This record gives sequence, structure tokens and C-alpha cells, in this order.
Amino acid sequence: FLTQLTWKRALERVGSQVVVSLVAVGALLLLLVPWRRPAFGALSGMRSALRSYSTRLLVVYGLLLLVPLGLLELLLVRSFEERLRREQRMAGQAALTSARQVLGDFVLSLEPGFGIETALDDALLGWVSRVIHHEVNLYWGSSINASSKRELFSAGLLPARIPGEIHSRIAFGGDELAWRTTRAGDARYLEIYAPLRIPGRTGEAASRLVLSLPLLAQQEEIAEELAEMRRRSILLTLLVGLVAVLVGTRSARTFTRPLEALARGTERIASGASSLAMERPRDVEMATLVDAIDEMAGRISDARERLLREKEVVDRIVQHIATGVVSLDEEGRVLMINRLAREVLPVDLGQPLLAATRKTEGLDALTDFLQSSGGRLAEATVELGVDGGERDFRLVSVPVPGEGEPSSLLVLEDVTEVLRAQRLEAWAEMARVIAHEVKNPLTPIRLSAEHMREVYERDPASFETVFERCTDNILRQVEELRQIAGEFSTYSSIPVLSRERTNLVEVLERLAEGYRSAVTAGVEILFRPRVSRLEAEVDERLLRRAVRNLVENAVRACSNQGGGTVEIELAKGGEHAVIRVRDDGPGLEAELLPRIFDPNFSTEDLGTGLGLPIAQRVVEEHGGKLTARNRDREGLEMTIEIPLS
Repeated sequence: FLTQLTWKRALERVGSQVVVSLVAVGALLLLLVPWRRPAFGALSGMRSALRSYSTRLLVVYGLLLLVPLGLLELLLVRSFEERLRREQRMAGQAALTSARQVLGDFVLSLEPGFGIETALDDALLGWVSRVIHHEVNLYWGSSINASSKRELFSAGLLPARIPGEIHSRIAFGGDELAWRTTRAGDARYLEIYAPLRIPGRTGEAASRLVLSLPLLAQQEEIAEELAEMRRRSILLTLLVGLVAVLVGTRSARTFTRPLEALARGTERIASGASSLAMERPRDVEMATLVDAIDEMAGRISDARERLLREKEVVDRIVQHIATGVVSLDEEGRVLMINRLAREVLPVDLGQPLLAATRKTEGLDALTDFLQSSGGRLAEATVELGVDGGERDFRLVSVPVPGEGEPSSLLVLEDVTEVLRAQRLEAWAEMARVIAHEVKNPLTPIRLSAEHMREVYERDPASFETVFERCTDNILRQVEELRQIAGEFSTYSSIPVLSRERTNLVEVLERLAEGYRSAVTAGVEILFRPRVSRLEAEVDERLLRRAVRNLVENAVRACSNQGGGTVEIELAKGGEHAVIRVRDDGPGLEAELLPRIFDPNFSTEDLGTGLGLPIAQRVVEEHGGKLTARNRDREGLEMTIEIPLS
């Protein structure tokens, strides 16, 4: 009852059962899994797993083995199938030739009087079938006459008449051999046809006999062999795939294990470790990488320690310097505040500085400064109410470039005593200058008065003449005193600007025209506007005074050397009006050039040294700047830049 199997066929059967069982279990699990969100979550987890490098490496490794192997096995199975069919057809042709030979000899051995259609019966064809090991059919004309197995015709597996394409090829085409592939149910098989030629016989009877050889049983054998080969091919492919998965898994783990160790080591380095703390890999490349990372981690650790030490030093310096320092984040919250800043500002760490200053009396100036600066670079000196009194503080807002915190710094420096000392020094210098300037006219006044008294006592007759001369001298010196007092008053307090939209071309043209009519001999005044009209919001009276001071200095410089040219130029430079006053005078020595805007500095013996400082203050009140430089050839060039609006 039990078939004896060879070990190969037993392994094949066991493998087939295992594969079928696995497929069935997998299909059952798929049917039993409830397709809800958790199932789709599992599919999402599978997609995430496919993003793993080791998984992709395993898949690629398996595909590189299985795809070529599958294609090779498919090619081999097809080639084997073609070879089997070709051998089957050749064997059928040989068997059909043998049957023709046997039946031809049999017909020749018949005694006269026997009909061919009666002599060639089913029994004879059955005997021929046993001799050639193939089923044989004989057609008379186009209909079946005899068969070695009539059941094939009764079951409808074989045609009772010769197929039309076969009959035309044999009867009309003269082919000695014809075949076709036909289907019986789900099976395809080969039929071979050949005319039965009787040696020495001619006529209609001899030409209408056709033998056929259906290869049904042989087709079943081929199909069984092909199925067996396909099963073995599938099992071999699955076995190779299993081996590939096992080897690929081990290879992937061997390859990715050092990478995972590197990842864990880098996390330790990020936490502050000085090395990966992992075993050195055997692979040269990985070992080189580990050594490089360890060296880098050591350097990072040393740099971190140095930074921590430097940060500690900086923190100690910041906490003990005589300047208040506050670091702020992007929202204006306090990140760090040193000791001196705590004494001035009522704010703690994490609190918004602007909100704290708004709630505190006496810090309105600081609130305005914070709002106007907005974290940008800004500087101002303001008065703050601290400890029940008013004190002067220099405020500096410094943005910190780059991302992260802090976003900006606020520096507070108490400059009350510094400003007081500067004011005292300025007043002392001003008093000295005023005393010096006043003393010069007082001496001629005193001498004139003494001379009048002496003439009045000694020579009253000539007193009238002396009185007139001395009185003129006294009045002239008094006028000089008034001018000196006016210049000092102007320098100490520039009037509030009264800005109006003014055409600068017309202002400077009128100024130049006034000098052309009363200028010193030998000095030429030129006005060169680079634009036809240029309007700006300025105080015309004060701006004209500032430019007049520059022109006065230029005219005096040219007069001292016997003549020259004073050029006034107006141009537009971006959003500024640019006024240049040039002269052909001797210019200034390089070491004296930075001092020309200092009060009481003058290169003229009779000058007060306040003309250029007054001009500078006027320009600065307009939001501009006044600069000076020696020209390339000779002379001096003064440049005023004033915003157009």
C-alpha cells in the first residue's frame, strides 16, 4: 500500500508539503487578521523597517541571488521542455515509421482475395501497438478504419476523421509526414500522421490509407516530468533563498553592528564622553573610522573643558566688573545679570526686562531706550532714578549674531562722576579761554584810558584830539568783546532748529553772491551746483551760518597767500545733500588736522577757535557730519553731509 520512495523524491515530497503548509498558514493568518487601524499600523511598521539599511541590504542581497537563479531555472525548464517535446516527436516519428514498415510487410504477405480494409483490423493494430509501444490508428479515406484503442474515439479524445489541414498536406501536398498539437481537456498532446504506402500496390485503395500516432500517454509522462522538475526548481530556489536570507542576515548584522555601536558611542560623546568606548573593529576601514572619531572626541572633550574654564573666567569677570551687563533672549527675557546690574534693575532671571522697567519709577529713559533699540546696536546716555537720586548712565544695546541664545546684551555704565568731571573740566577750559580772550581787548582799553588821563593833566589843549582817538579805540575793543561773548554764547547753546523744506541751490547761490560783492581782492568765489534743484528739511539760518564759517576760513587762507579760488560745490549723494568748500590755501599740517574742531584751537593769531566747532554742532544738530581733508595738490576741503529728510 505504501510506495517505496528514493531519498531524493522523499525530500522533494517533504519540501513540497512544508511549502504548501507555510503558504496555507500565511493565507489563514491574513484571513484572520482584522483589517483595522492596528493592521495598517503594522504595515506602516513594515514600511519603516524597509527603511533600515540592514533590511535593504538583506533584500538587495536576496534579490541579487534569487532573480538570476529564478531566470536561470526558468530558462533551464523551458529548454528541458523543448528538448523533451523534440525527443517525443522524433520517437513518435520513428515509431510511426516502424508501424508503416510492419503494416506494409503484413499487407504484402496477404494471399490474394483478402481486402485491405478487412485485413487491417483493430486486433492487428493492437499487436503493432504492443510492438512499437505507441497507440496506432488507421484511417481509410478520411474516416477511422481501425484503432489499437477504440476507447479514445468513444471518449472523444481523438478525431474520427482526419483533420482538414492534415488531409490537405498529405493528399494534395504530397507530404510523407504531418503533425499537429491538439488539446484533450486541459492537456495538450501531439498527433503524427503519415500515409501508408503498400509496396507494389497502386490505385485508390493504396493511396487512401493514413496512419496516425497520438502521443497521449507520452504527453502525460512529459507533463509529469516537467511538473517534477518545476517542483524541484521551486524547492531549490526556496532553499537558496533561505540560505541567502540567513547569510544576508548574518552579513547585514556583521556590517551594521559596528555602525550601531558607533551610533551609541556618538551619543555618549554628545553627552560628554571623550571616546566611543567600544571595541576596536577588525575591519581596517571601520577601525580607521573609530580611531578618527576617538581622536576627534578627545579634541572635542579638551575644547569643551577649555571652554568651560574660559566661561567660568568670563562669568567671574562679568560679575565683578564695574559695569552692569544683562543678556536677553529673543523675547526680551533676562538670561544673565551681574551684580552691578542687579543693584540698578529690579528684575530676576527669566523675567521680561521691559515689563520690569515699565513698572519701576525713574527708569522711563531706560524703557524708551529698550523700545527704540529693539535689540539692534544702539548707544545713549540717560538719567535714571537710582537709590532716591538721579544718576547718569551710558546705555549700550549690542546684538549677538548667530542663532541661539543670548539674542542681545544690555550694558549699563554709571558715568555720573565722569560726566561731572568732564563738565567741570569743560567749564574750567571755557573760563580760561574767556579770560584769555577778554584780557586781550581790556589791555588796549586800559592803555587808552590812562593815555587820556595823562594828556588831560599835562596838555589839556590837545585833549580833544587824543580823546577822539582813544574813544574810537575803546569802542572798537568793546565791539570785539561783544563779538567774543556772542560767539561763546552761540557755541554753548545752539538754538532749537526750525526746519523747513528748502532749496539748497538757492541758499548757497545767495551766500556765494554776497561774497562776490565784498570779497577780499585776489580771491575768487565759485559756486558749482551738480544738480539744478535739491530740497532738504533744514534750518536755513543756522545752515547758512555754518557754511559761512567754512567760507570765511577759506577766504582767509587764500588772502594770507595773496589770492586764490574758493569753490562751493553742491551734489546729491544717495539720501544726503553733500556741500563741499575747497580753497587753494596752504592747507594744514597732518598732525593739526584732527584738532581743527576743538574749541579754542585756531591757526590764526586773532581767531577765537570757535568757528569750526560752531559749524560742526550745527551740522550734527541736522543729523549730518562735517569732515576735513587736505587736497591732493594744495588747499583744504571741508565736506558737509546732511540727510535730505
